[in-house]
Amino acid sequence: MNRPMRQRARQVTDKAVLCAMLDQMEVLFLGIQDEPAPYVVPLNFGYDFGDDLIFYFHCAKAGAKLDLLRANPHVCVTAAQFISYAGGSVKGHLHDYRSVIARGVASRIDPEAEPEAFHHALCRLLIQQKRDAAQADTPLIRNIQMWKVVCKPEDVTAKAEIKPNSPEEVPFRPPVPDGIPLDESHIL
Repeated sequence: MNRPMRQRARQVTDKAVLCAMLDQMEVLFLGIQDEPAPYVVPLNFGYDFGDDLIFYFHCAKAGAKLDLLRANPHVCVTAAQFISYAGGSVKGHLHDYRSVIARGVASRIDPEAEPEAFHHALCRLLIQQKRDAAQADTPLIRNIQMWKVVCKPEDVTAKAEIKPNSPEEVPFRPPVPDGIPLDESHIL
């Protein structure tokens, strides 16, 4: 995104940690260009992170979202989680969050021209939703479209209130006060 993050100490740059964060998330918000304001749609999703971060989503074969994507495929996606530590703090914080924001280009995966890519995208989506990938092999699949959003690594940012340093630290701590004094520096 080429913009410095104001709270750099919270920035997550480790690819394994970022993927572990995405693995915990269930909803992707797709921001599409529209006038007079952006159009944002919540979606279930799957992803791959090789050289690029690629998000996959499915949709019907017609609708406003598709009209807008065809007019301008440059999009912004966001996935996030939040937990409140009401009644106390954990590591001096009253809440914690994980967020991933990325800009990329959306394109339809043609099932006739790219059947393996279509099937792979659908399987990644099902796995992300903790469903059986065998569900990708049903006749109903011909009624949907699969899309991907390709995001270059430099267009991806991730952040956490209590920054995880390894994939094992990504799941939120239980909302049990730990007695550490409140850290108000995050409010600034």
